Amino acid sequence: MNIDKNIEILAKELHEAGREAVLKRKTVTASDLKIKTPNKFIEWKDLSEDAKEGRRIQARWLFSNSIFIDS
Repeated sequence: MNIDKNIEILAKELHEAGREAVLKRKTVTASDLKIKTPNKFIEWKDLSEDAKEGRRIQARWLFSNSIFIDS
């Protein structure tokens, strides 16, 4: 599997991992900035390309900082 495919898979998983926090309004925006946000989770397929790229940036950081170690 190439790195780009791994990045995309991890980006989607990172997005999905936030579902519970969004639904419970336990996100940075909702809790720390005291901004009222809808507690609606936006599915990956419905995200803007900018939002998807934000998740890809996180995924690239995790890979480039050796968060994943081959076993």
